[in-house]
Amino acid sequence: MVISCPRCGAQYRYDIARFGELQRKRVKCPKCSAIFEVSNPSPSGTEATRIGGVLLPPPGTAPPRPEPEPAELPELAPLPTDLRFSLAIIAGAQAGSVFPVTKPRVYLGRGSTMDVQIKDSEVSRRHAMIEVRGEVATLVDLGATNGTFVSGERIQRTDIGNQSEFTLGSTTLMLIVTPLGNGGL
Repeated sequence: MVISCPRCGAQYRYDIARFGELQRKRVKCPKCSAIFEVSNPSPSGTEATRIGGVLLPPPGTAPPRPEPEPAELPELAPLPTDLRFSLAIIAGAQAGSVFPVTKPRVYLGRGSTMDVQIKDSEVSRRHAMIEVRGEVATLVDLGATNGTFVSGERIQRTDIGNQSEFTLGSTTLMLIVTPLGNGGL
C-alpha cells in the first residue's frame, strides 16, 4: 500500500504484512521525521490469515513476488593499492556516515545483505552498485523503483569520480577517492 506523510506529503510504500493483526500502526516519515498513524486497509474478514506461523495474503490478492536472483557478474580486478575509495552520506537520515569501499564491486540498498545499507524507505532493497576498475568508478542502477540520480538526472549507468554526488531515494551520497602516498594510511 502507499502511505502519505500528512506534514510533508511524501509518499512511501508500506507492506501491509507489517500490520500483523493490528488495525493501526505508528510510522515515522524518513523525510521530515513526522510521526503519524496509518490504518490497516484490510477490512475484517478479508485480513491476512496466519497458518502455522506463516502469514498468508488476503483472499484474491497475488502472492508476493520473490526478489530476482542477481545475474552472475564477472570478477573484477582488486582495488588499486594507491587509492582509497569511500562513500559518504551527505544528506538523508544517515548524513555524516562514511563507508569504506573495500572491494571492487559494492552493492547499495536497504536490504540487510547490502555492502552499504541505507536506511531510507525510498531506497530499494538492491538499489545500485558501484564497480571500480582501476581509477574509474561506475555507478549502476539495479532497476530501483525510485531510480538513481546524478546531477538531477535519472541514470542507468555512469562513471563517477572523486567528490561526485548521487542520490538514492532521499539519501545523497558522495564518492571520495583519496591518494595513498608516502607509505599510505
